[in-house]
Amino acid sequence: MSDPERQLDPVAALLQRAAQLSEPERLEARAAFLRRVDEEQARASKKRAALRWAAPLALAASVLLLVFFLWRPERGLEYVVEGAADESGYVRVPPDHPASITFSDRTRIRAAAGTRLRIDETRNERGARISVERGRVEAEVTHTGHGDWRFVAGPFAVRVVGTRFELLWDADRERLEVVLHEGSVEVEGYSGSGAVSVRAGQRFVGDALARTLHVSDATARGPEPAPPAAQAQGPEVAPAPPEAAAPPEPSASEGPTPLVAPPSGKPSWTRLVSQGEFRRVVQEASTRGTQSCLASCDAADLNALADAARYVGQNELAEQALLALRARYAPTAGSRAAFLLGRLHEGRGAAARARAWYETALREAPGGAFAAEALAGKMRAVQSLEGPAAARAVAQEYLRLYPGGVHAKAARQLAAQP
Repeated sequence: MSDPERQLDPVAALLQRAAQLSEPERLEARAAFLRRVDEEQARASKKRAALRWAAPLALAASVLLLVFFLWRPERGLEYVVEGAADESGYVRVPPDHPASITFSDRTRIRAAAGTRLRIDETRNERGARISVERGRVEAEVTHTGHGDWRFVAGPFAVRVVGTRFELLWDADRERLEVVLHEGSVEVEGYSGSGAVSVRAGQRFVGDALARTLHVSDATARGPEPAPPAAQAQGPEVAPAPPEAAAPPEPSASEGPTPLVAPPSGKPSWTRLVSQGEFRRVVQEASTRGTQSCLASCDAADLNALADAARYVGQNELAEQALLALRARYAPTAGSRAAFLLGRLHEGRGAAARARAWYETALREAPGGAFAAEALAGKMRAVQSLEGPAAARAVAQEYLRLYPGGVHAKAARQLAAQP
């Protein structure tokens, strides 16, 4: 017998046996066969269900493992104080040497001799609240993308993400100064003043007693207090000095005339202004002879006189000093004087004159230190004179040149006008 025939023998035998079964036996065999089929289908169904849930269960298990291994309760920032005693977060720096505070996120604070501060609210790793009672600190705040640092001095609060700056708080005079070297901050002042944006290369000065907030370009000579340049008008308008009478149209440059030097042994007007002695500068100018000084003082003294006069509200004198700068020192000081004249007119509501001076500053120094602020001033002046739609083109120009500028938010709002 061949192999195929031998393989068919069991089948043939089964067929023969089936043919010999009685009807009841065939029915019972059929029922048994169907039960076996149902059992096999049920087992197959269970296998398919197991396979269907295998992937989601594996994903859930992975998530649980990830949470188990990576999740941990939020820890507070840790810090080490060197050069001073740490009394439960209160740091008293000795009068003869500075101290440093290093945080676990690599943020570093250097406190000058005699400084008093408190380290508060270090409950999470995003930042801390530093209350400066008096003195000067230099801070290098590490940028993590989610930082939340606050430096508080009197009624002022400096909000920081990641930056490098110096802060000086004179508790007796209630005067705050912030010099920004890198990054940007927002300074909140006394109630109702709003927040002022300050960027790298700028200096903020807030006077709680006089209720003024000023922002100016920072000098390159370090942390010595420098004169504020402009009074803030709100959260988005950083520099904005006090007000003045309207000057004539910008005049042509003339050659400088001999200066009248201050009496020997007395500090310069620039230094007096940096120390906040504005009235003394104005008084000394009066003693020398105001008109004589306008005609013969050098550019540094004229700048100092203009600043001091603005800060004590003598706007006519400030305007005269700025016009003298333009007349005698236009190549070096003319564009800055034009910008400040624009600020003076904007502060007193003379939008047309403010616009003319801002445009003059932009024309004379399109890439100068005050170009961004002059363009923002022009944007506000055009909006005041002709409405938001007319200011849209200026806003678009500001965003093109300074997409991350102090006034970018206001410019974006104007640029979206129909």
